[in-house]
Amino acid sequence: MGGEPQLVSRDFPGTLEAASEAEAWVMNEARALGLAPGAEFAINLCLEELFLNAVRHGRANRTKISIRSDSGAVRLEFVDDGVPFDPAAATARRICDRREDFSIGGYGTGLLQEFSRRISYSRGDGENRLVLEFDSAG
Repeated sequence: MGGEPQLVSRDFPGTLEAASEAEAWVMNEARALGLAPGAEFAINLCLEELFLNAVRHGRANRTKISIRSDSGAVRLEFVDDGVPFDPAAATARRICDRREDFSIGGYGTGLLQEFSRRISYSRGDGENRLVLEFDSAG
């Protein structure tokens, strides 16, 4: 991979049904950019977490996803009009040992931190803007 930076973007409604469509679109774009399977997996996992949480918890009505590939790095930008939430500053819950009775939920921030190499968040014009950076080689 190399050459000129590539940027693709697409808007999606803030619905659970649109999450699958967004994931499929991102996977097609990741393949078109020539990303390694590990990078595709990490991006898809993080996107699913972001999209579903924006809709379920943030009550987002619309989202915009952008992917930019440049010099061995991939940036996924996720913008939504939901309630303010900064996953970069949120405390990450971790599963520390094997248990039968742990509660589901609250682990998404840890997933984002584990699978991306950098996270940045900003809020402006009524929108959350989260940028995740990944290695394109996965």
